[in-house]
Amino acid sequence: MLEKRKIKRIPIIEKFGELIEMKSGNKTLPGVILDLSSEGVSLLTLTGLPVGAEVSLTINLPDLKTAPMMGKVVWSEKKGELFRTGILISHIDSLDAKRINRMAIDYTDCENKIALGATDVCGSKCSYFTLCDKPQKIR
Repeated sequence: MLEKRKIKRIPIIEKFGELIEMKSGNKTLPGVILDLSSEGVSLLTLTGLPVGAEVSLTINLPDLKTAPMMGKVVWSEKKGELFRTGILISHIDSLDAKRINRMAIDYTDCENKIALGATDVCGSKCSYFTLCDKPQKIR
């Protein structure tokens, strides 16, 4: 499958159950992050949002706390009782963008090392360490 994204994304695996709040208009909506980059986020929501809707969201996870980000819904699809939603981020604090990009680079490097057969690739110096749940993680 052809990758359309310019920026690598990181999955939010271990913290999957962490809710975030988004605001769209006068509504506050809970969501669960599936993956994230400095340019976009994919999440599950209980309510569908129309394509083109503007949203504000803040991430508050261990080692990943952001200032409010602005974005626009670019796709939304119903998945059972939930909606999977894609948001293109239009405004993000530059330090938050750098931190997320660093995490994506570290995550991708780790995936490449695992693909080459390494068994102890993730250490505490990795910026993705707190969110990592790989069996190769050095505890």
